[in-house]
Amino acid sequence: MLATLRTMRFRLTEPARCAHDGLPLVGRLEHKLSLALVVVATVWFGLVAAWEMFGPLLAGHYASSASMGIIGDNMLRWGIAGPVWAYTAHAPPPSMYYCHHPWGIFWTTAALMKLLGHHDYLCRLAPVLLSTATPGLLFVLGRAIWRPAAGACAAAAFVVLPITLAFANFNALEVPVITWSLVGLWGFVRHCQTQKRRYLVASLLGLTMAMHADWPAYVLVAVMLGFGLPFGIIWPRPFGRVRPRPFARWWALTASLAVGSAAIYLVLFHQAGKLPDLLRSYGQRSRGAEAPLAAVLASRRYWIELSFTPIAIVVGKIAAVLCALRFLLLRSRHELIALALLAMASFQYLVFRQGADVHIYWPHYFAVFFALGVGALCATILGLAATWQPRRPTAALGLTMAAILLVLLAIVRDAVPALVYARGTGGRFNEKGLLIHSDGAKTAFLRWLEPQLATNTSVRMHIGMKTTWAQVWSLNRRIVKANRPLPKANKGPGKKKAAKQRASVYLADTRFLLDPLQAKLAQEHQVVAVGPFWLVRSDTDKGPIDAYAIVEREPNLLQWYLLSGTEPQRSVVADPYLTWELRTHYGQASAAVVPAMPPASFEQRRIAHNIAVARGNSAQAAELLAQIRRELKPPAARFDDGTELLGKRYAAGARPMLTLLFRAAARSTHDVQPVVRSRVISAASWSTTMADRRVREVALPMGLAPIRWRRGFVYADEIPIRKRPGTEIFALGFRNRKGSKRSKNKPPRLSSGKPVIEVLRLD
Repeated sequence: MLATLRTMRFRLTEPARCAHDGLPLVGRLEHKLSLALVVVATVWFGLVAAWEMFGPLLAGHYASSASMGIIGDNMLRWGIAGPVWAYTAHAPPPSMYYCHHPWGIFWTTAALMKLLGHHDYLCRLAPVLLSTATPGLLFVLGRAIWRPAAGACAAAAFVVLPITLAFANFNALEVPVITWSLVGLWGFVRHCQTQKRRYLVASLLGLTMAMHADWPAYVLVAVMLGFGLPFGIIWPRPFGRVRPRPFARWWALTASLAVGSAAIYLVLFHQAGKLPDLLRSYGQRSRGAEAPLAAVLASRRYWIELSFTPIAIVVGKIAAVLCALRFLLLRSRHELIALALLAMASFQYLVFRQGADVHIYWPHYFAVFFALGVGALCATILGLAATWQPRRPTAALGLTMAAILLVLLAIVRDAVPALVYARGTGGRFNEKGLLIHSDGAKTAFLRWLEPQLATNTSVRMHIGMKTTWAQVWSLNRRIVKANRPLPKANKGPGKKKAAKQRASVYLADTRFLLDPLQAKLAQEHQVVAVGPFWLVRSDTDKGPIDAYAIVEREPNLLQWYLLSGTEPQRSVVADPYLTWELRTHYGQASAAVVPAMPPASFEQRRIAHNIAVARGNSAQAAELLAQIRRELKPPAARFDDGTELLGKRYAAGARPMLTLLFRAAARSTHDVQPVVRSRVISAASWSTTMADRRVREVALPMGLAPIRWRRGFVYADEIPIRKRPGTEIFALGFRNRKGSKRSKNKPPRLSSGKPVIEVLRLD
C-alpha cells in the first residue's frame, strides 16, 4: 500500500504538472467534463441562493439577516463603525455595540446599502453573491491541489448538502467565512506553486476577510501558520520543495494580519467596555463541554442527519481518514488544507456545544471539508487507476466521476425537501418540537401599517408580538420598543394632546394576549384589528373596533421564485363581516352593523351564519350551515362540553393551511385553546434520513378564545402546516391556556373519552 501511494504521488505531482503554471496537465476531456459540472453546480447553487431574495424577511434564524440591514442603516446614518441592532433617536454610544463577533459582515452589508439603498434584498445580497462564487472557488482550489476532476467533484459535493442549500442566502457568519477562506487557501496554493505576487495578494485578502467574518477563521489560519513555521520555513524538506523566501513572506504577512486583526477587535471591544460580555457569551456557548461526546452527538442525531444525510456522513468519515493518510504518506503541504478546514469545523461544533444545541446551522463548516474530502477521494481513485490501469485513463475518469455523482444524487433526494422545509420554517426545521411562527401575516400587517405612520412615530409592542429583527426592519427605521405593557386609557383632552405629541402606536397579537387583556384594550381604546393583530393609536379616543382581513392568494411563478415560494401573497382589505364579529364578541353589539354586501368568501359565509344565529333567523342559519358542511371533510366529532368539530378544510399550496371548524355549544366557563400536535410515524420513501422522533406543536392559539364563544356560532381555527419529511399525522385536542386565572378545570375531551382525534395525515 505504501509503495502504491508513493507511486501515485509521483504520478500526481511530478509528470502531471505544467512547468509554467504549476497546474496539472490532463486531457481535454477531463477539462470539458469538469467545467461542465462546475457550471451546472454554480448555476444550481446560485438559483437556490437567490430564491426568495426579493421577498420580505420573516421570523426564525433567517430574521438575523434583517439585523444586518438594521446595523447597516445605523452605520450609515450615525457614521459609526460598530454594529447596533436597534434603531435609536440619537447616535448610539459604544456601549450599544454588538461585540460577540468580528464586524466584517456588518461592514459588508453597510457598504452594499451605501451603494444600492435600503431594500429587502440587500439583507441577502452578500451571501447570495458569496454562495454563488463558492462552487467555482472549490473547483479552482481542488484543481490546484489535485486535478480538474477532483475540483469539479468538490464543487458538486458542496451544492447537494441540505445544510448548504438551506443557508445559502443566510447573511450571518458561516457563508462569508467559507467563501473567503477558499479564496485565501487558493491564493496560498497557487502562490506556493508559482511564487507570483497576485496569488499572495489573493491569499492575504481572502484569509483577512475570513478573519473579519468570524473567529473560526482564526483556527484555520492558526493551523496553517502552525504547520508552516516548522515545515515551511525551519525544516521544509519532509513536505516537498518550497522556495523559502516567498513562503516566509506569506507566513510573516499572514501572521501579522492575524495578530493585527485580533488586536483591532481587542482594542475596539475594550473601548466599548464589552470584553467581559464577550467572555461571558463564549462561556455560555461552551456549556455542556463536560458531557460525553457520544451522548451529545446522539442527542443531535436528527439535526445532523437532516443537515448532511447519512450518506454524506459516511462519505465524510471515509474522507477524513483518507485525507489524513494522504497528508502523512504523500507528504504534500497542500494536503493539509482539507484537514485544516476539518479542524476549524470541529472546533466550532465541539467547543461551543451550547451554540450547537440551539442553532441547527452550527456544523455548516463541515460542508466545505466534505466537499474537499470528495475531491480528495476522486483524486485518490484516479491516481490508483493511473497506477494500475495506465492505458485506460478515459474509462477511469468516466467511471470515477459517474460513481461520485450517483452518490451525490442520492444525497439530493433528501437535500431538496430539506431546503423547502428550511425556507418554510425560517431555518429552524423542527425547532425541537416548539411552536414555529413564520410571521408572514404579521409582516404583511406591519407593511400595511408602515406608510400610515409618521417618520418619528415610535412603535410599542406587547410581548405576544414576539418581536424580531424582521419586524423592526419591516417598520422602516422606526424605533420599536418590545415587551411593553398595555397602554393606559385616554381620560381627557390633556391626555389626548399629550398622546398626540408622543406620536406612538401600540401593537398586540391577540393569539398571545389573554382574553381579559383583549377586553381591556377593546373597552378603553379604539382598536384597529388586522386579522389577529390589534393596533392602538395614542392619539385616538375609545370607540368600536374596525377590522381588516388579511387576504391570501397563491403566488404566480415569478412571485414564487423572487418573493416567496413558501408563503402566500397577502393584502389587507376592510372586512365588514370581521368587524361585526369582533364588535359583537367584545361588548360593542350596539355598533355591530350587519354587512349589506353578500358574503364573498368561506370565512365571510361562516360569519354570515353567526349573524343569522344572533338575529334568530334559524332558516338562513341552517342554509348557511349546510353550505359550510358541504365544503368540509371528515373527521367530525363532539366533545364532552358540547363543542362540535364540524370538519376540516385543507388547502395545499406555497404554505399549506389546515382549517378546523367548530360549533360552540355554550360559552366556555374556563380558558381553553384547541391544540394540534403532530408526529412522524415513518421516514419518507427512498430517504436515508431518520424520521423525526419529536412530537411537535403545530397550532397557534386562536385570537378569539373559546371563553368568548357564543352558543350555536361557528368558529374557524386556521393552522399553518410545515410538513416534516416522512408520513406525519396531526391530532386535535384541547388544553388549558397558560397564564389564565381560569385554567384549573380539566379541558374538554371527546365524547368517547379520548383526549385527541386525528385530523390530518400527510405522506
